[in-house]
Amino acid sequence: MKTQDRITKQQLMKLYQVDRTTIENWITRYNLPMIEISSHSKYVRSEDLISWENRMTRSKTKLVEDEIK
Repeated sequence: MKTQDRITKQQLMKLYQVDRTTIENWITRYNLPMIEISSHSKYVRSEDLISWENRMTRSKTKLVEDEIK
């Protein structure tokens, strides 16, 4: 795997304009698939991130649809 296929936790924070606590929340509550190399080194594979985003988007759509019914 190429290194550029990995996104650091810091890059995620910048990408989504959120803080570290939000990222940690996504990891624990929404199963964001982070790879923990050490306590100071965490990554997500770009393809895993895209898949996670798609799942989260569909989940939100389903919740809204269920509320309308």
